[in-house]
Amino acid sequence: MEKRSQKNNGVSKPQTRLNTIKKILFPLIALAGWLAVPHAQASWMYVPLELRLAGAQYVVVGKIDRIVDGIERHNRTYDVGAIKVSKVLKGPKTLKEVKLMWPGPAPFAISTDIKYRKGQEGVWILYPDKEEENVFWASFPTDYQRLKELLKVEAKIKAINAIAWSKPVGGLQLGAIVEQRNLRGQKVAVKGRPVQALANATAYVLVRNSGKAATHVVNFPADQAFTYRFIGPDGKQLPINLGNQNAGKLAKYHFLTVAAGEMKAVGYGLRLPMIVQPGKYTLALGYANKRKGGDLVNGAVWAGELKSKAVFEVK
Repeated sequence: MEKRSQKNNGVSKPQTRLNTIKKILFPLIALAGWLAVPHAQASWMYVPLELRLAGAQYVVVGKIDRIVDGIERHNRTYDVGAIKVSKVLKGPKTLKEVKLMWPGPAPFAISTDIKYRKGQEGVWILYPDKEEENVFWASFPTDYQRLKELLKVEAKIKAINAIAWSKPVGGLQLGAIVEQRNLRGQKVAVKGRPVQALANATAYVLVRNSGKAATHVVNFPADQAFTYRFIGPDGKQLPINLGNQNAGKLAKYHFLTVAAGEMKAVGYGLRLPMIVQPGKYTLALGYANKRKGGDLVNGAVWAGELKSKAVFEVK
């Protein structure tokens, strides 16, 4: 007597079990495949180009002339190319060639890899490798600029050199750069009402260690150590929204380490009020600290008072 499979809505039990397994297995296979492929988009925190330029050891115009080496590190291969320098924007004017390192191909890649190729030409913002002598990186998205951006880069380097630094106190100086974004021709509303805005601006507060030893700068909003006054073309003070000044409990991350000769930004940028009339604007800023590091930091914590200003024009 022939045995027949029992039916369930016209489908055998073995077939039903197979379909169930497929429903479970296929999504798992898809998930595994998704995890095996690096994400196409990396997440980068915004950093003004001025800060990358200011922190770089070299800024040059040039072309990757050839691949000169390969370096094995942490189970990865890195290519090293030689940039033939045609113009030096920052660094010794006698610089003719710079070695540039970037992630090679196999065996894997990650989403933050930034790669270059032989023959690539442009403006290079270069930071030294921590292990290989005379080898550099351009590892942030804005560290490479196309040749057509050269005038913009030169203008930003000029602006860096024109920062109105405070007089040094204990080896520390205070300054700021201001980035403008043109709003002419755009529809802008403030509290639901249309405004004929010219621009908006963001100030980046900077500290520079001109001393001979590293120090720590306290950035604890509850102290209100940083002060700001924004003055318009008519001489009147404009209000600045500083957000929530309740920083909770003082912690280690409130102490910013600044090495000797280093410049760092404090915070993530200060949004200035909407600019609706042309003219010169002045951001007067100050920094004062009496707080000590206690058990939170190893090393010196800067104490004293600094005052500086940043002046910019909106036409």
